[in-house]
Amino acid sequence: MVQHATRAYVSAVAPGPTVTLDVDAHLVESSKQSALPTYEGFRGYQPLFVEWAESGLVLADEFRDGNVPAGQKVRELVDEAHASLPARPDGAAWQVSVRSDSAAYEQATLDHWDRRGWRFAVSADMSQPLHRECVGLPFEAWQAWTTEAKGVVREWAEVPFVPSRASEQRDTQPYRYLAIRVRTPQGVLFGDGSTVKHFAVVTNDWETAGQELLEWQRGKAGTIEHVNHILKGELAAGVYPSDKFGANAAWLRLQVLTHNLLELLKATALDPAYRQARPKRLRFAIFTQFGRVVRHARQQIVRLTTRALAAIVGPGLRRLRACAWVAP
Repeated sequence: MVQHATRAYVSAVAPGPTVTLDVDAHLVESSKQSALPTYEGFRGYQPLFVEWAESGLVLADEFRDGNVPAGQKVRELVDEAHASLPARPDGAAWQVSVRSDSAAYEQATLDHWDRRGWRFAVSADMSQPLHRECVGLPFEAWQAWTTEAKGVVREWAEVPFVPSRASEQRDTQPYRYLAIRVRTPQGVLFGDGSTVKHFAVVTNDWETAGQELLEWQRGKAGTIEHVNHILKGELAAGVYPSDKFGANAAWLRLQVLTHNLLELLKATALDPAYRQARPKRLRFAIFTQFGRVVRHARQQIVRLTTRALAAIVGPGLRRLRACAWVAP
C-alpha cells in the first residue's frame, strides 16, 4: 500500500529528480505491561520513519520497543524506503540525499550511503576528540550564522577532524565536519550552567557552502519532525490499542497509510491553498462540507452545499481527470 501511494504520486505529480530521505524516530509514552523503558525514563514505544521530504510521503516505517537503540537498523530502513520508489518516467535515476540526527552517526551507515552515491548530512556525536577540535578553533575560524531569540548567537566553522576508520583504504575520501557554536548573551547561562555549546554535522558534500549545508540539514525539522507531530497528535499514532506487538505495528501502519493518502489527496485533488493543511484543517474545511444524504422519489442522493460543489468537488474532478493514473 505504501508503494502504491508512492507510484500514484509520481505518476500524478511528476516530481523533480530530487529525493531527500529524512530519518527520525519519536517516543510514545504508554502504561501497557508490554511497554519497555525509553531513554527518557518513561515506558513506551519508539517507532522509526523515513520520509520523502519533497512529497511529504512516509516511505518506510518500523514499530519498535522503547528500549531499542535509536540507531538500530537505520541503514536497512532507509534502503527499504529507497526501494519503494518507482522508476522515474524519463528512466533517469533519482538524486538521493539523506538527512538524520545522530542516530545515523555510525561509520558503516555513512560509508554505505557514500558508496551508493547518496549525499548525506548527519548530526555527529560530540566525542572528546571532536569537542577538543571545536574548542581549539581560532576566533577567526567562526562565521556568523544568526542571532536567535533572547540574543543567543549561532556560528559555524569548518573542523579539520578525521576520525579513525577501521576499514580505511589509502584512497578513501574523508568526510567533512562542520561545527556549530551557540553562545548566550553575557551573564546568561544555559540550563547546565554553561555559556557555550558545540554541535557538529558530518557530510560527504564538499561542494555546498557550509552555512547553506547546515540550513539544509536543519530543514528536517519542518519535514519528518512535522510528520511525527501529525502522526502522534492529529492521527492515532500517539496511543496504541493493544498489548501485542504485532497489533500495534499494524496500527502504526494504518496511520502511515492514512497520512500518505491525505498527502496524495492534497497534491492531486485539492486547491493549492490546502497543500500544507494538516488533518485537523482538512477535517473541518473539506470532509464536513459536502452536504447530506436525502431520499427523493425512491432514490437516495447526496445534496451538496454550494461551497462544496464550487470550491471542492468541481476543481477536484478537473484535477483528477488530468492525472494520468485516473481514467476520465
